[in-house]
Amino acid sequence: MKKCTLQKNKASQPWAIFVLSYELKQKQMNKLIKLVFVLVIFPTALIAQASKQKYQYHIDLLHMSDDEVTVSFTPPRNTLKEGKFIIPKLVPGFYQAMNFGQYVSNLAATDKKGKKITVERLDQNSWMVHDLKNVHRISYQVADGWDSLKQNTQGAKSAGSTFKKDSVFVINYNSLVGYFEEMKDIPYQINITKNKDFYASSALDYQQKDKNTDIVYAKDYRQLVDSPVLYCVPDTTWLKIGHTEVLVSFYNKKERHYSKKIALEIENILKNQQAYLGGTLPVNKYAFLIYYESSNEKGFMGDGLEHSQSTVCLYRSGNMSFLPNALNRVASHEFFHIVTPLNIHSGEIQHYDFLNPSMSEHLWLYEGMTEYATIHMPIKQKMISLEDFEKSLEEKIKGMKEFDNSLSFTEISKNAMERQDQYMNFYQKGPLLGLCLDIRLRELSGGKMGTQDLMLQLMKKYGAGKYFNDGDLFDEITAMTFPEIRTFFRDFVEGTQPVPLKEYLAKVGFNYDEATGKVSLSPNPDLKQTALRKAWISQ
Repeated sequence: MKKCTLQKNKASQPWAIFVLSYELKQKQMNKLIKLVFVLVIFPTALIAQASKQKYQYHIDLLHMSDDEVTVSFTPPRNTLKEGKFIIPKLVPGFYQAMNFGQYVSNLAATDKKGKKITVERLDQNSWMVHDLKNVHRISYQVADGWDSLKQNTQGAKSAGSTFKKDSVFVINYNSLVGYFEEMKDIPYQINITKNKDFYASSALDYQQKDKNTDIVYAKDYRQLVDSPVLYCVPDTTWLKIGHTEVLVSFYNKKERHYSKKIALEIENILKNQQAYLGGTLPVNKYAFLIYYESSNEKGFMGDGLEHSQSTVCLYRSGNMSFLPNALNRVASHEFFHIVTPLNIHSGEIQHYDFLNPSMSEHLWLYEGMTEYATIHMPIKQKMISLEDFEKSLEEKIKGMKEFDNSLSFTEISKNAMERQDQYMNFYQKGPLLGLCLDIRLRELSGGKMGTQDLMLQLMKKYGAGKYFNDGDLFDEITAMTFPEIRTFFRDFVEGTQPVPLKEYLAKVGFNYDEATGKVSLSPNPDLKQTALRKAWISQ
């Protein structure tokens, strides 16, 4: 709900009147009583008016037909002749058109008397609603988005929704809820009718109105879309890591008591991440929403989509014993996203356009540095052996060689939608660039500063609610570190020079064989190499 702001004219401020009246003599108390009555009524009227300045949605998960959910809402109070209603084309974290509007059908608008108001569909993801000021209710149906996806496109599922009436709902609100282009940054109230035995697992706080109805609030559309929910019979475990409350929620059709086992694995990861991030996790609440589907297929498929305070993890295999180990890497990477882009991001992400977004040039930061932290943290916190660390570097090197490494990372980032063929290199070459940046910072600072420290400094400067200008970041980082770092970005991130792995690994006493892609510890490192390696990975 928006705050009520009274006019500056003191005559209209009941608080000012009350203070003055309080000083009147006893014989004037009857006037004071009247003024106190005004004090109570006047703000209430303001609150009632402000309560209409929000989207009021109802989503029915209980009464379904043909795997479709009925959605309806009352628009915010307005004086608009018409408005453009939007269901997202894309969402943060994916760089291909998802077109969630394709699952919406029978969108209709009516006034208070139930009379239909004209609505015309503009394209797959937007509708023009006429006479918007008189619209009382808009309703439509939403189909299960997973049903239209092939089994081999598991990654796209984590941004969509699935509806299984008697068992589970995975809900990403970007596929069910929209907004008017003319009315952005307005709060949402969502009322959900659901199975009385189902529990809402989410980073948002769901309130139970009655046994079949939940209510949840979001300050704006971005927060709502950023907060998926898993509805099912609960299999949940809560963790407390420092000041951070962590919810682990698990769903599988057969297994109902598995969250505790997974939570033990996640707890170990998060405690080490807490130490890696300086002793404090930069979030008060976090939710892991884990959906596991049994399959007769060989192998193991896993995917996760990060959010500011939660992660959706989807898995499919024929053997659940692989799950805890598989979850380690995905959970670690997705949780590290609380650093970036949650706390460190550009204006393009702060003001994300769900229909026609502008891409940031810093995917090297959002994905590359996140993946680097994912492979650097275990060795720095002594969770893995030196040999295991070497193998993880070799895997990234092998993966990098499958892409065109003559392309500029900033250019690929700005054109991520058009260069899907190169996008996954941010998870291969990206962390190797992070490794080189880390070693270079350690070298220039005499071992005192690395990318861990840099990210913490950036979080302090660009915390939640703040953002950097896309074209200024390299200069900002240079100002915070060393002049030579600007050359590093110019050569290897903006430029197209090869990642200087052999040169930089040699600085910390490692050999890198470019022909075979093998990484190994140097047999006779000098004191300088040993000291720099110890500062880098504590080995």
